[in-house]
Amino acid sequence: MNAQPSHPVGTSPAAAAQSGRDSVPPQLGRSPKLRSRTTLAVSLIILITATVRADEERDLIATLQSAAGAPQKCAACQKLRIIGSQRAVPALAALLLEERTSHAARYALEGMPCPEACAALREATGKSSGSIQAGLIDSLGWRRDRQAVPWLVPLLAAADPTLAATAASALGRIGGQDAIAALSAAREKMPPALRHAVLESLLRCAEHAQADGDAPGAAALYRRLLAGPLPSPFRAAAWRGLVLAEAGQRGALMTQALSGDDVPIRTAALQLIRELADPQVIAACRAQWASLPAGSQLAVLDAHLRCGAESLPTVLAAAESPHLAVRVAAWRALAELNAPAAIPALAQAAANGQGAERRAARDTLARIHGPGVDEALLREIETSQTPAKTELLRVLGQRGDTGFANVLLRNASADAEPVRLAALESLRELAAEETLEALLDLAGKQRSQADREPLQKTLYAVCQASRDKGQATRRVIGAINGGSASQRRQWLPLLTALGTPDALNLALASAQDTDLELAKEAARVLADWPDAAPATPLLDLARTTPDANLHVLALRGFVKLIGHEADPARRVALLAQALTAARRVEEKRQALSQLGQIPTQSALESVLPHLTDAGLVHEAAVAAIGIGEKLAESHPQAAADAAAAILANCHSADIVGRAAALRGKPQPGPFLRDWLVCGPYRQTGVSGAENLFAIEFGPEKQGQAVSWQPVPPADMVNLWIVFPGQTDCVAYLKTHVLAPQDGDALLLLGSDDGVKAWLNGVVVHANNTDRGAVPNQDTASIHLRKGANLLMLKVTQGQGGWQACARLVGLDGKPIAGLAADADFSSKPGKKEPAP
Repeated sequence: MNAQPSHPVGTSPAAAAQSGRDSVPPQLGRSPKLRSRTTLAVSLIILITATVRADEERDLIATLQSAAGAPQKCAACQKLRIIGSQRAVPALAALLLEERTSHAARYALEGMPCPEACAALREATGKSSGSIQAGLIDSLGWRRDRQAVPWLVPLLAAADPTLAATAASALGRIGGQDAIAALSAAREKMPPALRHAVLESLLRCAEHAQADGDAPGAAALYRRLLAGPLPSPFRAAAWRGLVLAEAGQRGALMTQALSGDDVPIRTAALQLIRELADPQVIAACRAQWASLPAGSQLAVLDAHLRCGAESLPTVLAAAESPHLAVRVAAWRALAELNAPAAIPALAQAAANGQGAERRAARDTLARIHGPGVDEALLREIETSQTPAKTELLRVLGQRGDTGFANVLLRNASADAEPVRLAALESLRELAAEETLEALLDLAGKQRSQADREPLQKTLYAVCQASRDKGQATRRVIGAINGGSASQRRQWLPLLTALGTPDALNLALASAQDTDLELAKEAARVLADWPDAAPATPLLDLARTTPDANLHVLALRGFVKLIGHEADPARRVALLAQALTAARRVEEKRQALSQLGQIPTQSALESVLPHLTDAGLVHEAAVAAIGIGEKLAESHPQAAADAAAAILANCHSADIVGRAAALRGKPQPGPFLRDWLVCGPYRQTGVSGAENLFAIEFGPEKQGQAVSWQPVPPADMVNLWIVFPGQTDCVAYLKTHVLAPQDGDALLLLGSDDGVKAWLNGVVVHANNTDRGAVPNQDTASIHLRKGANLLMLKVTQGQGGWQACARLVGLDGKPIAGLAADADFSSKPGKKEPAP
């Protein structure tokens, strides 16, 4: 059997060979010998490839004709779709009526270019039924087989709705006048459930007509569809097709849709105008601009920007739209157009617009660039009124061009205050060092108190950005020395932005000045110095000045500057000096706070003595616990000693808990086991342990009658057993702690869920939480009186477990000798509840 080469769809072997010859590179074509050899090689490759594919096709056909199972035959069909020729059609046709292979066989025939494939599909369609027949019809549609139309038209009236819908869909894919006529005739006869399939097919026929070059025929069909009632999606699709088919009427159709009230068609127009970006359509819409709603104006503007044509007229028209969203879009668009002619309009929008419009105009003024833009900005500044001029001056700083400095300096002395302030704001943003001298001169002649702070900020920014700090320092010192007393105080902070030795010397000298206000300002300036150089002079000033305010400023500045010191040992030594020199508690607290940031033993030793000072105990404890926690691993004994000192002097719940944890686990000891209980208490509409915590129930209220009952002794009191099945409630436990003598102690608690504790009527601990119970979860510092001490716990319950436990230890974590608990103490003869 002689093999014939297969070829791509629609291409003959001769054409394929010619294509191979035409693909020879032109440099080879210059040599007849080379061209001849190359053409021969390409022809051989094509022949070999065709022979191999023919052999493969023969093997696949054999598989189809064998006793192989359906999976193997379906796999062969998939390959034949790619390489099959008319020789494979009979074998594939034989499988079309078999349920397990029909789909694979028709799939293969769909992709084969030979007319025999169509004939096989048509023949099988007449012999089949049900889903197999529907599948064959679908394949004929995908092949656009015009000869199948007479076979398909009668099926539009089939009783099986699936078959009728499939036939309609196939006719739509095939297209042509016969299909259009049949579908049009069936449109009104089809039941409503199938009418959508017919309409969709008619739209597809129109698309095919236009694609095949029959735009008038497509337009006529679209118009016929639009003439009758159509569901909204189909009406929008038909209108879209009409616009694409009738190029001559496109502008009128688009304008009518964009300005009309037909929402589906207007929605389609909003999308289509952006897709087309057609200058003629845009021009037609521009002619009817005033009649367009906001969404349509936005679409026209967007389309004009996309098409790349000269869009400035459209943008300027949009900028005058009565619709805010359109104006905002116009101002934003101008940032990309770089149009100097738009500067006046932008300035007015920035000055007089509201909200989003004003922000958009300002943003565009800052971003717009291009030839002539800077010149247009400067011209507008010279001619505009105060509101617009203010906006333009403000935007010069955002543009970041120091070439605007002279214009800004000139306007910084204008009569109108808003103009001056806008110019100063931009000068601050530019921070051009060449403006320093002029700004100092301007500061010496400041026109109002409102200018003072903006001028100061601008001068500071310029000094800070100056590259030649020495030259800038000389200018600032000259201005300070030549200024009035108030000007000297005003300009002194500029020295910190310079930070040069000469600047420091002047600040130090000013701190010793007989003008007390100048000295105070100098102390503030030195406190903000960029390094620790002024620290010692500030300490000396704090020690020697008789003025209390200057002392405070100098000492606070000294403590602040110590933070620049890199050596921890020196920092500790300096802070110790600050503590000695301090005359008020506030400055001592500041020094202790600094010491708490130095994780060394010497810092800890400097802090601990202040735990006994009632005015400093909290700050000292915070500092000590912070240092101790950092030293716990390297110096455990020092950390433990610090924790003990904290526990002995500080009663803040948070700090006590951290100190107890730092000291280490308390030694094993007895729990309080003898308790009375009352409850459960709940409030209607309130659920969850954390929501119940703050609600006061009977035992918390003065004089409220409460019924207490004993609880079986236990280390961990299980309230879930005492009050089985209770949720979203609280219970109270109480006992009397009998102390052998007065003394401080730690109350260690565990709870499920939250817990609140009172000792002798005073709240000593509160933890509103939702958790499981573990002994020693919470720590509270308490003071026990000799004799009976009433301890009461409130334990909240959400869902699930409900428990609590308590024990008491000394500040050293050891059990307290002689301590006992007696829940029923007050009921015994001669015994009374302890007074609060």
